[in-house]
Amino acid sequence: MLLTGKIRFHTVKLITICFVFGLCQFQVIASAEQKEDSANISFSIKRKVIHKINPRIFGQFMERPSWGEIGIEGGMIPGTRNIQPEVLKLLMDMEIPVIRFPGGTDVDFMDWRDMVDNIPNRTSQRPISTGHRGHKVSNNFGYDEFLQFCEEEGAEAILVVNFRDGLLKKKPLKEAAMHAASLVAYCNAPIGAKLPEGMYDWPALRAKNGRTRPYKVKYFQIGNETWAFIKNLKEMMPNAAPQFYAECLNSYIEAMQSVDPSIEIIADGHDGNLSGIFPEILKQSADKVSYFATHFYTPWGITKVVENNREVPAEKLSAEEIWRAWVAVTRFDDNGQSIINHPGINNARRLGYKVSVTEWNWNGWWRLSGPDPALNSSFAKGLGAAGYLHAFMRAADVIELGCQSMLVGNSWGIHAIKADVEAKIHPYYMPTGQVTMFYSKHHGEKLLALESSGVPTYKQPYRMGGIGPKRKVAYVDALATEDEKLVYFHAINRSFEKSIDVTVDISALGRFEGRAVHHVLQGRLNDTPKPNEPRQIGRITKRDIFFNGKKLTITLPNRSISCIEFKRN
Repeated sequence: MLLTGKIRFHTVKLITICFVFGLCQFQVIASAEQKEDSANISFSIKRKVIHKINPRIFGQFMERPSWGEIGIEGGMIPGTRNIQPEVLKLLMDMEIPVIRFPGGTDVDFMDWRDMVDNIPNRTSQRPISTGHRGHKVSNNFGYDEFLQFCEEEGAEAILVVNFRDGLLKKKPLKEAAMHAASLVAYCNAPIGAKLPEGMYDWPALRAKNGRTRPYKVKYFQIGNETWAFIKNLKEMMPNAAPQFYAECLNSYIEAMQSVDPSIEIIADGHDGNLSGIFPEILKQSADKVSYFATHFYTPWGITKVVENNREVPAEKLSAEEIWRAWVAVTRFDDNGQSIINHPGINNARRLGYKVSVTEWNWNGWWRLSGPDPALNSSFAKGLGAAGYLHAFMRAADVIELGCQSMLVGNSWGIHAIKADVEAKIHPYYMPTGQVTMFYSKHHGEKLLALESSGVPTYKQPYRMGGIGPKRKVAYVDALATEDEKLVYFHAINRSFEKSIDVTVDISALGRFEGRAVHHVLQGRLNDTPKPNEPRQIGRITKRDIFFNGKKLTITLPNRSISCIEFKRN
């Protein structure tokens, strides 16, 4: 796990109970497990508000990477700067609150000016950039294309600026900071604005490029995963690295806010790789930074399976055993509910600063020799991602921004939308992105107290890459949220084979109509479609449900995500 640093309030006319359904296996595996008797599983939603939930936690990351994945460039009409119409439709249907752009690791190795037209003294309009590992990255989709897309989508933007130039003295600090500030000027300064002394007239260039009005970008992140530069920084100045880091950060903030004082700053800083530096950042910069950024990725490459310190042949595991591990990637509380029990998050709560999870996903793959395991399912990854979203919602007192990585892609397998660079294959949603889209459309602004009874759990004994053994995982991982008109009950059913009946008591929240709408996200286990199957793995359906307006007993399908919407009287 790496630590780095639109509001769209949907006016829905229903109270939404969102059930995220994964896999619940109903077989006793260890003495600590409860009998899976779904008839006795009940939840009672209380009036007490735990904390607010910022809708921006359901954002996305539109990366232009250079690790062998070309990102949004693979979703463009070949030879143009336009997004393929079918890709654009899928993007618009996602209702994304906030989108981060353009990087990612390579942002600290590139010049933002390569992504706009008509730069003075440049022979070509937009050059090809070279990433930190030598990959060539096109700049066809640049800042103007991205920011105009955000306006059409109704999404807010997070732009990331190069911090390495200043931190590692690739440029004089004042020059590096002013270079970052020039991007703020290009995006946000009005025509004729008074700019810092010596700064080029970037608003005039923006107008020349066809955009007179400022884009009004609110969020700027300074650097990406700057832990990667700390070793070099400490070698450069072994006795003053923390102080110089804070000096650099303050210089960037001052320069950028001298152009637009209203922007909010996201800064790297609070993971273990910045040990010894982050306290100095807090001391000197905490009042200038709106969010400190963190990244969560699990499990990366799985090279072996271990149980009780002994390697287990992966081909010996059943599909259900693999599923139950893959849907349990977060940490869990004493009741088996997904949480973020991470030092950075805990420190944020203790010290009073806010967090932006600017990259996250279920990011993993088998890396085994020998026979294939019984399961290699993108839909299992989607249910694992749902657990992350539950954890983020439970930590939304400190986590206020979230960007799932990555939005459009071709080869990594963790994109929200799978696109074809030649536009010959229709684009489609991948499960992890579809799950985040599902929550973005169905959630409340406040987390409510929830009491539960009879929820069965299981023990997950295996270590697979970043997935560790879990003492207790709830088959039904539930929480409740509300806004002014709606109440939402969210639940992950992790059952592999069986559906689960649960009773939800909403009587404490007032009077409701006797009709509800049940939205369900389900998916198949095989990634490669069989004959007559679509390429898209997940599917969303809905149906009306009738009940007495106080208690609802409903069946949660196995391996599924659901959202039930209730309308108040």
